[in-house]
Amino acid sequence: MRLDLAEKEWEGREEAWLSRQARLFRELIPVRRASVRELLSQSTPFVETRGGGRHYFSKKDLEMAASKLRPELLDAPILPIVFTRGEAEDTYIVREAEAAEAFATLSGLRGLERLSSGEFYTYKSLILHFLSRYPSLGVITG
Repeated sequence: MRLDLAEKEWEGREEAWLSRQARLFRELIPVRRASVRELLSQSTPFVETRGGGRHYFSKKDLEMAASKLRPELLDAPILPIVFTRGEAEDTYIVREAEAAEAFATLSGLRGLERLSSGEFYTYKSLILHFLSRYPSLGVITG
């Protein structure tokens, strides 16, 4: 009987934890992506998140990105770049080709490798380096 009570208590905690994680996940995911040019035109650059919050961008980060990206990427809706945990350890997926190109360019890479699904992937260490240089331009999920 005591074990049943402990199991139910654990299940309750587990459900609360999962609910909290789902809420936090929604807070990070942007409703839409915006272009560098669009964000630079805003006095306070941001995009809304699925959780009803806002993801703010640093003007400094945006200006640095604008100086390094090719002109076509400045109008592509790529920001924030969303990195989703991959199946292999320490790998993360970038789904959009333009976002993968922007990440590679800003990271000083020649490009990103592709999975058989066509999605691009990179490694946690490269993302951390990217975010240390451009903290407002990306979001890690999963």
